[in-house]
Amino acid sequence: AKDMASQRDVMRRIFRLYSDRGDEAVVAAYAKAERDGKVQRKNNTHGLSSEEYAHALLNDGKKKGWL
Repeated sequence: AKDMASQRDVMRRIFRLYSDRGDEAVVAAYAKAERDGKVQRKNNTHGLSSEEYAHALLNDGKKKGWL
């Protein structure tokens, strides 16, 4: 789906909205967006749940500075 927002874009938007409520709120919102089909992973080779993936993406964003 070309018109779908990138995973980082969605995480950034969710992070801005929910970060004041803590990481768990961010993770829950991202996982819900994924389940609702608002964001799609390019691949799920590691078999991570939506929540596990959201945690990984959140940590990546904080570590690499894109959040």
